[in-house]
Amino acid sequence: MNDLDIKEIRAYLGVTQAELAKRLGVSERTVQNWESGTTIPESKHALLRGLKPQTYFGGNVEQTNVMGNNNIQGGNAGFTAELSKLVELLAAKETSLQNAQAHIDRLLAIIDNLTKQQ
Repeated sequence: MNDLDIKEIRAYLGVTQAELAKRLGVSERTVQNWESGTTIPESKHALLRGLKPQTYFGGNVEQTNVMGNNNIQGGNAGFTAELSKLVELLAAKETSLQNAQAHIDRLLAIIDNLTKQQ
C-alpha cells in the first residue's frame, strides 16, 4: 500500500481524516502519517484489508438481487458499494506490491552473489 492509496480513496469517498480515523479506531494523526507515506504496520494492513464498509460507514446489507447488487438500507448505499470495490482494489495493490518486493529481493540477492564472486 503506498501513501496515495488511502488519501485518494478517502478523498474520493468524501470522508475526512478524522472520520476515517474514528471508523478505523486509530488516531487522526495515524491517518495523516499513512497518507504522508509513513509505513503502515502489518497489524493495520489486516485492519484495512478486513474493512467491512457496512460496519464502518453505515448501512445494512439486506440482500443481493439478481444482478448481484446489494440492496442496502440506509443513506449510504452508493458510498458502501464504492468502498467495497476500493477495499478490494487496495488488497490487490498490496498483493502486487508484495510480489514486486519479492522480485526485488531476489534480484538483490543475485547481484550480491555476483559481486562476491568477483
